[in-house]
Amino acid sequence: MKNLIFPYTEKEHHIFGKISRPLVRLAFFSERFGKRLEVGQVIADTGADISVIPLPLGQILVSDVQKGIPMYIGGILSSDMSVNAFVHRIKARIGDYGFEMPVAISLSSVIPPIWGRQEGLDRFTVSFVQGRELRIEIED
Repeated sequence: MKNLIFPYTEKEHHIFGKISRPLVRLAFFSERFGKRLEVGQVIADTGADISVIPLPLGQILVSDVQKGIPMYIGGILSSDMSVNAFVHRIKARIGDYGFEMPVAISLSSVIPPIWGRQEGLDRFTVSFVQGRELRIEIED
């Protein structure tokens, strides 16, 4: 078994001041360019049913965003905000572990990259440790 540890990253929040977030580094395979692209500020979110990325990143990864399965997503930045998205199967990697998962490419550029449960976080044993670090256990 392999363990990956990601210390929480401190960010400024307009209401709460400084907060710590569980951010991970994921690599996504770009079918457009034929290589992996590392993204270091992906929020690990067990409350997210599906992984989501903003439109500019999606346009780098896939040749035609709108060829995916249409989906309406909400509750990301606030409970009253919803955006259109298109779901694609994207090859991803965390550490040395590669996998494929559904990813909703948002038509908004303000949505942050989010790593959700569906074929993503649910593949692993994930521990959020007292607001300090995120631990991911990968079975060999």
